[in-house]
Amino acid sequence: MSRLTQYSPFTSEPLSDVFQAFLRPIRQNLDEQTPRMDIDVTEAGDKYVLKAEVPGIDKKDISVEIDGNTVMISANKEKSSETKGAGNVIRQERFWGQIQRSVSLASPIDQAAAKAVCENGVLILTLPKAAGSRNKTLQIE
Repeated sequence: MSRLTQYSPFTSEPLSDVFQAFLRPIRQNLDEQTPRMDIDVTEAGDKYVLKAEVPGIDKKDISVEIDGNTVMISANKEKSSETKGAGNVIRQERFWGQIQRSVSLASPIDQAAAKAVCENGVLILTLPKAAGSRNKTLQIE
């Protein structure tokens, strides 16, 4: 479905929408080729549980860094797809690169008690909140 916009000859760039529409298919194809890392973050009392999809990535290629309340996950990912026909390779695509996700949480993390497990392409981080990081209500004097 196309997007309708009102034309105004008084705008500073009257043809900008035309160029945006022309480049849209190119940008969509680039977005599809970029590797992604989808995450879920849940809070369970005194800890956070972060689950990140890292299919096909060996655990030695995954790095997790914790700095206060920020968690940074980075991984090297190889993406390949292949279409074959009659025994000859028709198309072969390979992408090799690094993906990163950074999440800022509401409370600082106890780095010493944090744990990471990678099972079936899902990285599971158990991130306990640091002691003394509970919310405090101040009385107004």
